[in-house]
Amino acid sequence: MDRSKFGAFMIQCNKCSRGWSVSEEDLIKEKIICQDPECKSEFTIYEGIKNGLKKVEDHITPNFFLANNAYSLMVDIKIGYSAYVHLPEDIKKIYKIMLFPMGPFVSGATDITNNGFNLFTSLANDSDPSIVGDQGKVMAMIHFKSEDYEVPWLHLLQYAFDQLRSGEYLTSILLSEIALEAYVDSTLTIGYSEIGLDKDSISRLLVATEIPVKVNPLMNNLFEVKLASSASWKDWERKALKWRNGIAHGTKVTATKDEALTVYKTVVDSIFHFIEGVDNYRKKQGHTEGLFFRSK
Repeated sequence: MDRSKFGAFMIQCNKCSRGWSVSEEDLIKEKIICQDPECKSEFTIYEGIKNGLKKVEDHITPNFFLANNAYSLMVDIKIGYSAYVHLPEDIKKIYKIMLFPMGPFVSGATDITNNGFNLFTSLANDSDPSIVGDQGKVMAMIHFKSEDYEVPWLHLLQYAFDQLRSGEYLTSILLSEIALEAYVDSTLTIGYSEIGLDKDSISRLLVATEIPVKVNPLMNNLFEVKLASSASWKDWERKALKWRNGIAHGTKVTATKDEALTVYKTVVDSIFHFIEGVDNYRKKQGHTEGLFFRSK
């Protein structure tokens, strides 16, 4: 997965919670230093991205990590009227439009497509009716994907995040766990392909193998990393996997926000335990780059 596919990932400090976008320079650093001059906390890029992905409650800056690009513009519009806003041609999918009216009025967007949207304005509850027809400004921030790429585990993780914030907790638990399974299967497929197994043999092996075996002996045999050695292992085995199976088989029919949040965060921790382990293994093998590292 190249740089463009995780361009919207945020690094978040593990001490002061300051965040910023991942850069190419971050990929060559052994340690990231917080950009806040009063903090200067040090942490790995894996810790920083995990912290960013687990930032669930920030409703001002939504965590759309599939949106690898953002576009902002200032729109001139008459208050109480609507106008069509044209967007750049490189937009493949819009994940969020954030509007900031510059004055005592409100705004919204309808008929949203990759080409543009209708922007409308109206009076706020305490606005003076005489401002209808006056010229106003609205700042728009569009979070979007600018490339046609598919990374199943990443997409599933985004969908799990969306369902969590929408209050669909059973669905979020299912999608979170499936995201981990998709990451593990895709990583094992790459590893077995590199040692010469054909696609049919790999497919048969993965279909016939239970997920606890995949995350421990299989991942360990190929990349010297297993989930059982991670801090997230107990929560994954006793909660995430158990609840996922209960939902799939109809024995768990309700879920709470805390349960969904636990599973989502456990899965993020588990995936990044593997990503860091695989990157470290590739470094030992002499590779010059991995998912989140580059050689200087």
